[in-house]
Amino acid sequence: MLFSMIIPVYNAEKYLPEAIESLINQTVDFKQNVEIILVDDGSTDQSKDICQTYVSQYPNNITYVYRENAGPGSARNTGLNHVSAHSDYVGFLDADDLLSEDSLEKVGTFFSQHEDVQLAVIPLYHFERIDTPHRLNYRFEQGDRVINILEEYTGIHFHIGGCFFKAKHFLANPDLRFQTDIKFWEDALFINTFLLEHKQYGVVSEAKYHYRRRVDEDSLVSNAWYQKSRYTEMIRRCYLTLINESRSHYNEILPYVQFLITYHIRLYLFPKNNPIIYEVLSKEEQEEFFEEFVKLIQLFDQKYIKEQDMPFYYKTYLLNLSENGWPYKENITPKKIEKQKVVITECHHRALKWTIKGHFMNKVYFMKENDRLFIQAKDKITYLPKAELPGKLRIIWGTVVRNYEHAGFETSLPFYRNKLQFGLETESGRKYMLNKVNLKELELD
Repeated sequence: MLFSMIIPVYNAEKYLPEAIESLINQTVDFKQNVEIILVDDGSTDQSKDICQTYVSQYPNNITYVYRENAGPGSARNTGLNHVSAHSDYVGFLDADDLLSEDSLEKVGTFFSQHEDVQLAVIPLYHFERIDTPHRLNYRFEQGDRVINILEEYTGIHFHIGGCFFKAKHFLANPDLRFQTDIKFWEDALFINTFLLEHKQYGVVSEAKYHYRRRVDEDSLVSNAWYQKSRYTEMIRRCYLTLINESRSHYNEILPYVQFLITYHIRLYLFPKNNPIIYEVLSKEEQEEFFEEFVKLIQLFDQKYIKEQDMPFYYKTYLLNLSENGWPYKENITPKKIEKQKVVITECHHRALKWTIKGHFMNKVYFMKENDRLFIQAKDKITYLPKAELPGKLRIIWGTVVRNYEHAGFETSLPFYRNKLQFGLETESGRKYMLNKVNLKELELD
């Protein structure tokens, strides 16, 4: 078997030798089973010298190609054009990442046991700055298997690193290439367009793709959000392109595609990302993006928002936009509020007095500055003094979606007032009756 491993190289002198060595040191015989295609995408550091050193050591196994800088998608296409005619599998490795030493052996074994599978992937593990498995590694928990995207819509895949395709597809079809006129998501679009045609892919659980999370990565990622093409253009040319591919193949937006795009758009809501839009886009461009964003999520069944592993206030925000459109409108019914509970964190009595502390923090409603909690015992209402609570303010595109600053309270009550009911009075003057408590049953110390 022959693996053709394509490595796009751009100013990777610090990490490139380690990536190449991870292929040379595979448990399969390197000289018999591996070719490396190094595509230098216009590097200005010593990457070229490193590449040529390895070519001189392994002239029959390593190919070096230089090209003017055009981005990773174009570099991968150049690599595909140099795949040997007798290659069996094509894999992709980024120049700062690594493969575990038995990866190619495990992948080769998998393909030999699943001849109908055209694409296999291996789990990603972050290393260097953080040391954690990738969020999508749940797909590998059942061991080696085949995922049918028509049946298992949560088995989504994005990352080209650690993907292995049967080479015949590229050799027979020179048009099967990465899209080069988009700046983001070209790998995810390529992979998932392929999957819409082939319907399934394999997961090889024991191999490992080591994905380097570099110390300077935050600045690199942040820079991406300062490009206008990350906004409306990405929706139209990436997400909607995949949606149209799904409709073309199946006359519907597959649940797999709905779940995949919903998973990915959460990145726009991240606290470090969402404010950047106001620096990058004009007011007209902002409104255009918000309208496109809402139209996108309104294409999807809300269940694919509800099923995501994301903070509750993200889900609430997306569901609200899906139902009510832009601009964001708070949609909290009295029933939802009245089902929430005031939580007592401290409760004790001294000298015929109760001292209680607590908060009204929940996923449905956060207290505003002029909201007030009160307790009602028989016909008497007592408003509770506020106690400041630590907690992160969360704002998405100008709307406060979480703020616990005003949710705390601390008060003293006569000992005989042990049975009471909490209530909330909003800044508009509306009152909501909340949970009832018996302090004698709650005493915490």
